[in-house]
Amino acid sequence: MGMGINESGHNRQEIYSRQIMIKEIGKKGQLKLEGASVLVVGCGGLGAPVLYYLTAMGIGHLGLCDGDNVTLSNLNRQVLYTYDDIGKPKAGTAKERLITLNPNLKTTVYDKSINQQLAKSIIKDYDIVVDCLDNYQTRFIINDACIKANKPLVHAAVGEFYGQLMTIVPGKSPCLRCLISTKESYESVSGVIGAVAGVMGSLQALEVVKFLLGLDVCCDGLLIYDGLATTFEKIKVKQAQNCICDVSS
Repeated sequence: MGMGINESGHNRQEIYSRQIMIKEIGKKGQLKLEGASVLVVGCGGLGAPVLYYLTAMGIGHLGLCDGDNVTLSNLNRQVLYTYDDIGKPKAGTAKERLITLNPNLKTTVYDKSINQQLAKSIIKDYDIVVDCLDNYQTRFIINDACIKANKPLVHAAVGEFYGQLMTIVPGKSPCLRCLISTKESYESVSGVIGAVAGVMGSLQALEVVKFLLGLDVCCDGLLIYDGLATTFEKIKVKQAQNCICDVSS
């Protein structure tokens, strides 16, 4: 795959010129991104900025997994959608928006909610997975599937003015089950400021790109964002005893 003219007639080297001039990327790194495949599970508040920035940065293949339709209450944070999209499937609608940004983008749409069977069948086909879900029941499903398939997982969660981020690299880092021993107290619906989802989704997209380029990612702990205090804090997370992510067990 070269750096010539894309399907819309635009020079691809010019499109990504601001990335190519970065020493950690260059032409070689840009070609890595164009050859990469990323599965984004959840196309909502986190998924929308993740998908937009991965598309804009030139990722070659995106998998979009979401079984929900766009609702009015989504619009304060799910920036890929408008009033005209209410009632439409999120994943398919997101695909249409992304193709207008990058006509070279290859997409695979999974217009359904993630479950164990689906996770097992599709995760193996991607280089990295992004957790843009809103509950821990389904987060644990993709966490476990990624560990078993030896695929990295970029996790984030948001609520009110706060967010958290951690990249899980099987065999090298703790996983979501090390972070959370029970899920019962984490399942309630909370409000969220749209910009916080934008902050954390952008960080997730950056983690994906860094991993694909072979750069260090946030896999040694949990990054906490406090939007009220405008602070970031890194909390160390230890691997839980007999956890599924312990490849030596």
